[in-house]
This record gives sequence, structure tokens and C-alpha cells, in this order.
Amino acid sequence: MKQILWQHRIQLILLVVALVVVLILSLAKTSYIVTAPGYNNNVDKFIEIDVGYEVTGSFRTTSVIVLNEMTSLQYIIGRYVDTVQIREQPEYYDDIDIGDLRVMGYLSKDDSLARSLVVGFTRAQYEIDYESKVMVYLTYNYLDADTLELGDVIVSINGGEPLAEADLVGCDETAEFAILRDGEPMTFQVTKHQLEGYCAFGLNIRTFTDILSEDLPYTLHDSTTGGSSGGLMQALYVYNQLTPNDITGGRDIAGTGTIDVDGNVGRIGGIQQKIITSALNNIDIFFVPYLSDADSDNYIVAQQVLAGLNTDMILVPVQTIDDAIQYLEARYGGAFDE
Repeated sequence: MKQILWQHRIQLILLVVALVVVLILSLAKTSYIVTAPGYNNNVDKFIEIDVGYEVTGSFRTTSVIVLNEMTSLQYIIGRYVDTVQIREQPEYYDDIDIGDLRVMGYLSKDDSLARSLVVGFTRAQYEIDYESKVMVYLTYNYLDADTLELGDVIVSINGGEPLAEADLVGCDETAEFAILRDGEPMTFQVTKHQLEGYCAFGLNIRTFTDILSEDLPYTLHDSTTGGSSGGLMQALYVYNQLTPNDITGGRDIAGTGTIDVDGNVGRIGGIQQKIITSALNNIDIFFVPYLSDADSDNYIVAQQVLAGLNTDMILVPVQTIDDAIQYLEARYGGAFDE
């Protein structure tokens, strides 16, 4: 055995070196983000509304796989894979805890689900009551210590409406934040810091939607996806569940786009990989935001990606949920047809 090992010592040394190099590359993190094709998730897996109407097709959200701080090995492999996108981390990543991005994703998902229910119920002519509040979605390392946290509800800033008042506070000035944390009222003095080229408190704040009551009960199930880009498809699913005629026409329908409580569709990221994901999963119809004629518009980019794929998937541009409903009703009949 020793003689055999000695005879092949050079090959063994090279093998060990190669394994060590691979190990180092697989552990060493980079400042790059990779976005890869993901999944088309059937909305009925995480929203359940049982009103007895038969549905033959499906509405599906579209998720991509995103890896922050990809390893060197992933970077090398990704450079040779056409279906993935690699980009440098934004500069603001230096000022946040990367783990907080996952929390922000789940907060955005919860808000998206609530907005989808509001839009779906109201378009289907059902009553649903909700409230909107301003919440802390992300904090930066220059936020004053021991003040605000993720999930805090901001009641007021200097006694005024939070989103409007935040812009009125000057650089290096201190503002009074009245908040609710787990239902308990608190007050903090927070400084708006002078940074390079701008000033900021160190917070990402957005509106968050809470459902108060509704005509029909529903159940939300846990899902592993985060973010708000499934809003449009979730709202379409809710609408279809609450109306007599199935507007899917038996088709697998996917798409992407945020939704607000008025039914307006918003742009999303990762559109290239979402189109590829849906084509791979044999989706029949794909709804995509079309908000401008800019080269970076979701629909413009989606058209370019679709042209290079071998698929019969139909790409449909929308600005509101009503655009999507009208398209499906024109093909498969009105939602209220008996």
C-alpha cells in the first residue's frame, strides 16, 4: 500500500490541493448577489377561501432564489450559467445587518397578503375593513442606539403624520418619535444624521396593512417566500375564489407585481429569472407590470427575455388588477356569469 501511495504521490498531492482550494472557495464570501430561477407557487397553498366555487386552473406567484454574499465558488460557477444574474451588493448593505433583510421580506409578505385580500374582496363586491399604519421595515447602523427597532409602529413624528413629517426634519436635527412596540406606547428622540450627499434617520419606513374584519372567513398558511411581488396574483386568486365563474379557463396563470389597496400594480425585481422560471414550468399566461416605455421597465425586459426562450407562454402587460381581470374575462367569460 505504501509503495502504491508513493508511486502516486504527485497525483494525491494535486488532489489534496484541489480539494483545499475548492473548500476555501466554497467558504469565502464575496460582495456579490446572485439571483436564479425559482418556483411558481400556487396561491391556494397559502391563502384558503372556501366559498364552494369550482376552479379548474390556477393562479401562481413567481419566486426567485436570491443569495446575498455569495461564495467565491458560487460566483465562479454563476459566471458561466446564462439563467442567473450576478450583481454587486448595493452600497447600503454596508450599513445593515444582512439578516434583517429576511425579516423585512416577511413583513413585506404579510403586508402584501393583506392588500391582496382588500383588493380581491372589494373587486368581488364583498365588505372588508382594514387600517394602514407606518412601520419600521429596516434599520441602519447609523440609527441612534437603543431607539427604534424592526416592527415598531410609528404613530407620529413631532406630533405629525409620520411619512410627511419625516421629510420636514432637517439634517442634524432631533425628532420625537411616538411609537407602539407590541402594543405598548413609547417615545424616542432620534437624530437625522448628515451623511455623504444626504441626511437620514437610519430607518426604512413604509405603510403596513392590517385586516380588521371581513364578510367571509379566510385562512393564511405559512410559506417560505418573502417580499411583496406576489400581490397581483394573490389578489386575482382571492377575486376568483369569491366570484361564481372561474376566469382561469383551466389555465395555469402566473405573474408578478406588487399591489396597493386601490388595485394599482407596482414594479418588481428579478424579472429575467421570473420569466425563465415560468417558461420552465409551462405557465400559460404571465402578467407583468408595464409602467413606462423605459428600457428598464419590467414588461420591456420581459419581452426581451421571452424572445430568447422556447415557450408558448403569453406575456400580458398590466398597470392595475382590472387590466388582468378584463383580459381573462375577455378570454374565458365574466367572473359574475352564472
